[in-house]
Amino acid sequence: MITYSYRKIAAISWPLILELVIQTLIGTTDTIFLGHVGEVELGACAIGGLIYLTIFMIEEGFATGGQILMSVHNGEKKYKKIGKVFWLTNNMILVLSITAIVLIFMLAKSILQLTIKDDIVQTAILIYAVPRCIGLIFSGIKSVICAFLVAINITRHIAISSVILLVSNVGLDWWLIFGGFGIEPMGMKGAAIASVGAEIIAASYLVGYILLKINLPKYNFNKFLLFDYALLKDIIKKSIYITLLTFFSFGSWLYFFVEIEKLGVEALAISNILKSLYACLCIVANGLSTATISIVGNLIGAKKYNEVVPTLKRVLKFGAVPYYGGFLLMIIFAKPILGIFTNNEMLINAAIKPLWVMLFANLITLPEYIYFYALYGVNKLKLAFVIETTSVIIYVLAIRIIIGIYQVELAWCYMVDFWYHSLALPIAYWYMKTKKWQEK
Repeated sequence: MITYSYRKIAAISWPLILELVIQTLIGTTDTIFLGHVGEVELGACAIGGLIYLTIFMIEEGFATGGQILMSVHNGEKKYKKIGKVFWLTNNMILVLSITAIVLIFMLAKSILQLTIKDDIVQTAILIYAVPRCIGLIFSGIKSVICAFLVAINITRHIAISSVILLVSNVGLDWWLIFGGFGIEPMGMKGAAIASVGAEIIAASYLVGYILLKINLPKYNFNKFLLFDYALLKDIIKKSIYITLLTFFSFGSWLYFFVEIEKLGVEALAISNILKSLYACLCIVANGLSTATISIVGNLIGAKKYNEVVPTLKRVLKFGAVPYYGGFLLMIIFAKPILGIFTNNEMLINAAIKPLWVMLFANLITLPEYIYFYALYGVNKLKLAFVIETTSVIIYVLAIRIIIGIYQVELAWCYMVDFWYHSLALPIAYWYMKTKKWQEK
């Protein structure tokens, strides 16, 4: 009997994909609204957003480490252990969030002065990034609850919270960016405050769901755990590589935008639009990669090792149509899609060639994500760390040489994505295929 049929993969994956659709739309909403305010605002919110996203993805790294442990305990039917992992993971992320917020308030201005050459762009980034990062506390709470729900294969309410997040963000964006109902137009600062407000509302929904609908004693949730050294060590062991990988990955993406800024405000504005489109493109890949960790973790917990590789193939086939369908839509409707973000005809025309190169460079992203994140599920985190670190080093060197030193045409800057993905896929695929992960 197949444990994870296409129907069950779909049942676990679609709420995660919907969550990512909505999370992406939130960043895209800021980009669309600010794109109609000005080029500086459009470019600055890209870097400001990535500062927030880099720290948020570190939170996600810790949440994923907790998810791995909770998934295995769920597969083993050791439900009492899940609550302990949940509370300790939550506490770690809360400390991280508060520390990050304090450091951003203290150091952001000095760091931007060293990395961004345009004073106007520096100021605009600060206006967006500083209030935006307050939302890290609430996004962290949301991440831990989502990790728990994914681990126990109940993902529907993740999708509902994401819908709440999107509706709240769009409404607050419209109100605070452009003003109305007694509020003066706030521009970029309004976009940041709107996102924080939306995160508070969505996190509140998930907290309410846990309190009202989850059997708290079953998972030991009714016994708050402040600290447990042995368990903390285990969570860190699971999450440290993921956290470092996430930091390197998004940190290198932030570095890409820092180098792009040196090509001018127009190049930065185009890159923010393409970043939003890339995020839309990777929704299926990211959703399935998160599902893959939980699916593989549950299979390992249930000792169904022979089902792991066939299940990965089913996950890949399941995601192929929507993922590559997105490529086709972006090629056919390039101008109308770009026109959503800006009404500047010159900017739209200048973005078409970089869009095509970006699409080509990310053809292998879907299989790379699925097989690479399967390494997390089978607890081969050191191997994943080595692969990702090597890929990031190649990526950063390519950015420095292609963009920083030679300052090539913007379109060819996006070939750096190809070098990033081309190393990880063959190694991860070979490792999972040969079943070396079963060796102790």
